[in-house]
Amino acid sequence: MELVGEEKKIPTLFSELRLGDEQTVPSFGATWNRAQARALRPRRAFNLSFAAATALLICALVSLAWWSTHWQRSQPNVVAVTPSGVVPDLKPSAGVPASKESPAPSGSEPKKAVTAAHRLELSARLRAERIASRDEANLLAAAKKQATAISSWQSPTATLLSSPNDDLLKSLPQLNESTNDLKSFLPNTPK
Repeated sequence: MELVGEEKKIPTLFSELRLGDEQTVPSFGATWNRAQARALRPRRAFNLSFAAATALLICALVSLAWWSTHWQRSQPNVVAVTPSGVVPDLKPSAGVPASKESPAPSGSEPKKAVTAAHRLELSARLRAERIASRDEANLLAAAKKQATAISSWQSPTATLLSSPNDDLLKSLPQLNESTNDLKSFLPNTPK
């Protein structure tokens, strides 16, 4: 009999549990209405993080462009090697005229300035030639040193590959030899 009473308690317990769940769980209609309201809400056209990343990228590119132009201006004169020899790539400065022909000077002072400028240019060319020839000699010496080091290299394991029977292992029997001679190539056979 007690089993019958407990069988009636089980449905009542389940109904109490269902009522508790219905009170805590939001209704389907409310959830559906909230989802539709979110979908209808206009999306943000301006994403703040995207704008910040774009601004940072633009600043980086501008600073890189400024730095590269500033770096090129601060570089010393470049020496170019031509078939006729080494010629410095001189940029015209304020004190040195850009072309070799200058306007006709009225007095003797401007002629001295032009010749001084030519002397400066010649001394710069000679200095550049000396530096280039010294650098070339250093490069040749370093290349020769590396070539001799490479040509004299020996494998550290080469001695492990040699054995006292190398001449036997590296020779082949001649086909015109007798069978007794051929047997000498086989191990454990008397000669």
